[in-house]
Amino acid sequence: MKRIYILISLMIIAGVTYAQTADDALRYSKQYFTGTARSAAMGGAFGALGGDFTGIAINPAGLAVYRTSELTFSSNLNFNDTKSLNLQANTSLNEDKYSFGISNIGYVATNKPRIESERGWKNFNFAIGYNKLNTYRKNSRSNAPEAPTSLLDVMVNNSNDIHPNSLNRFRENLAYETYLIDTISGSNNQYIAITDEVLNQAQTIDEKGYAGEFLLAFAANYNHKLYIGGSLGIQSIYYKSTKVFSESILPDSNSDFNDYTFEESFKSSGVGANFKLGVIYKPEQWLRIGASVHTPTFYTFDEEYYSEITSNFNTADENGYSSYYIGSPEGKYSYKYRTPLKATFSAALVLKKKLILSADYELIDYSKAKFYDGDNGEDFNGTPDNPDTNDIIKASYQNTGNLRTGLEFRATPNFSIRAGYAKMGNSFKVSGVDDGFDVFSGGFGFRQNQFFMDLAYSYADVENQFVYYSTPDFASDQIKENNKKHEVKITFGFKF
Repeated sequence: MKRIYILISLMIIAGVTYAQTADDALRYSKQYFTGTARSAAMGGAFGALGGDFTGIAINPAGLAVYRTSELTFSSNLNFNDTKSLNLQANTSLNEDKYSFGISNIGYVATNKPRIESERGWKNFNFAIGYNKLNTYRKNSRSNAPEAPTSLLDVMVNNSNDIHPNSLNRFRENLAYETYLIDTISGSNNQYIAITDEVLNQAQTIDEKGYAGEFLLAFAANYNHKLYIGGSLGIQSIYYKSTKVFSESILPDSNSDFNDYTFEESFKSSGVGANFKLGVIYKPEQWLRIGASVHTPTFYTFDEEYYSEITSNFNTADENGYSSYYIGSPEGKYSYKYRTPLKATFSAALVLKKKLILSADYELIDYSKAKFYDGDNGEDFNGTPDNPDTNDIIKASYQNTGNLRTGLEFRATPNFSIRAGYAKMGNSFKVSGVDDGFDVFSGGFGFRQNQFFMDLAYSYADVENQFVYYSTPDFASDQIKENNKKHEVKITFGFKF
């Protein structure tokens, strides 16, 4: 068990990693239901309200609330401002990134019985469309001047007792072929770094990608009191990251070695399916209570990865070369992944068609995420003495709750003002680690005849910490990353 917790601590601060890790499990399991501008402005709290296309993704029973057919389209503009602070050197760097995309396309069809009875089923509705669930776009820059350790030290440790022909083709072999590490004279499997000087370090990370869901939903309305619904979701994930790490000598160094750059590229794409069931009950005209359950999403993932190193020296060799470059082969890997089951409990107050107060509480146990059926028969399960990815997931993550709240005030029959707040819970059970954050939002909506337009703005301040590299014996300087996320969203819709 001690080994498991050592691995957890390393995983938490490891930053961007490649291959299947507990960090990947968390990334692929987190979803934020803010496809439409109305939902985003109200903090995504639509589990009991219904009548909004993103609300169908939370609780498919909300589809039954529709009285007319509807077509919606939403787009979003994101701005991420990332500040990276070196906690040891007290240096900081900023980087920002803009992105634009489609966050929602939806069609709702309503079907009423030709002869409507006084009591009984009032309408049967169908929906098809798309909601964006997450965005992975972010740029960051950080540095560690006069770093006390080096990534080359890690590569030397990883290479010892391994013949040069058997070194990792994506890391240590590249360092060996570019003369950054070499065997000790008289040995074929003990290594030394090109320099033991103090070096300056810098890193940039460029991330992009999305998670989205295409859904088919059906719902029914019984006597305007009970609403039930179900949906099939086809989810897709695309994630790409490029990490560039460099180390260079200090200005007053007399070393023949000058600097090197290590670049890692990673791309992952997955497709999965899930089912959702939900119910909304209206005991009074002004009160709605809802509940829904989402089955795990069962994904199939394909990964591609590549790395390269360029080293530079101050003196040319006998062939006239002072720079060396080598790239790895293109790696590919496939596996399956299962997200945790999710349940949402909701309530809403609708007061005289003027004021709406809504709240959702979502429960999700991230420790239930699981990788399986990897290439070459990998099952990602280890032992207490040699834990694998699924063991680290179970030991590091916990059951947590996400709270979403929203308010809407209809100032005039055609104009509404909205506000929202969401508190995303901490996924980690490890003491001292907290990835929870708050989301603040607001906006307005305009209705005129069969046309409507909604505008929303949301803001989140997300913090995390990582190191460039780590071993059980040493690690690089710790970087605290503060990511301020701004999003503007607009929705156009037509009722018919």
